[in-house]
Amino acid sequence: MNLGVPTERIKTQYLGAVGKFLERQQFILGKEVEDFERAWAKILGARWCLGTSSGSDALYLALAALGIGEGDEVITQGNAYNATVTAIMRTGAAPRFADIRKDTLLLNPSKIENLITARTKAILPVHLYGQPCDMEKICAIARAHKLFVVEDCAQAHLALFKKKLAGLWGDIGAFSFYPTKNLGAFGDAGAVVTSRKDLYEKMRAIRNLGQAAKNDHRYFGFNMRLDGLQAICLSLKLKTLGAAIRRRQERAGYYDALLKKAGLPLMPVGRDSRVRHVYHLYVVELIEGIDREKLRVALEDRGVETAVHYPLPVYRQPWYAGPRDQCPVSDRAAERILSLPFFENIKTKEQEYVVSALRHCLVHSGAAERV
Repeated sequence: MNLGVPTERIKTQYLGAVGKFLERQQFILGKEVEDFERAWAKILGARWCLGTSSGSDALYLALAALGIGEGDEVITQGNAYNATVTAIMRTGAAPRFADIRKDTLLLNPSKIENLITARTKAILPVHLYGQPCDMEKICAIARAHKLFVVEDCAQAHLALFKKKLAGLWGDIGAFSFYPTKNLGAFGDAGAVVTSRKDLYEKMRAIRNLGQAAKNDHRYFGFNMRLDGLQAICLSLKLKTLGAAIRRRQERAGYYDALLKKAGLPLMPVGRDSRVRHVYHLYVVELIEGIDREKLRVALEDRGVETAVHYPLPVYRQPWYAGPRDQCPVSDRAAERILSLPFFENIKTKEQEYVVSALRHCLVHSGAAERV
């Protein structure tokens, strides 16, 4: 990951805006936050947007506003990130894990209904790697069982499923603006979007210590407010987000071509033809017989850093003591996936070097049984 180019792109404007912010001395929920909320809502086509202190808090805020709590269950997917699962558990509810599709590694709608019980209150799909889940089927299941839908859009800014943006399908969409995201702040930040005024007003209060107005505490609330300094950064980056996503799509296409030509024993995670993939990550799946850790070490020795998103499902983490649903596809994917170096300004020569290093390491490091 290289954040230098997008940072330099807005650095001068950012410092100028910070100067005005300091002069105004309205440091909490001021103009900067409101400006970003309006801008993000307009771009998405959502009626309401609220900035939050992080993506994790955005998820928790959404679930809390829907009244989810002790004794309830929320269905998410087997490869959901830790922050998604802990947001459910913070409400007092229990997470249930539906398995994923073998091709896209996204929530498999056919695995949801067997998990629905009288305690189920919501479905929480996670749009991983920049590709949205099948929201048409997920929302149909939710409607049939009168369940809420909260979308985890942390990796899917401006991603589309059937020409409708991620975050607009469910009752609430939750976004992360962690610095490495396609729309990233200079620290922790997040947002929720909704088209329901009642939920907007409730979330607006809960994120600010439960206040509907100053000293009018209507709800048990928290300090989950977006910081003005982060809002400045996000508003500036919004201006180039579309162009940045197009560059990511072009770079992903180049990786596709390079890997196909190289004929290596791996393949990019499958893409759904009905979506606009915004490529937060470029993830490949290794075939059986490749020692992933040996390969990663060999690549790092050649200057190529990789990552695994994510190496161990939450239900197999040592701290987790909740329901352990069977998710064999999620388990297998966790053992085989690999994220290659990828960012909007990655150069073609860098991508060519990555693929060349992959071939060399697979042939010479013993990471693969055969190439």
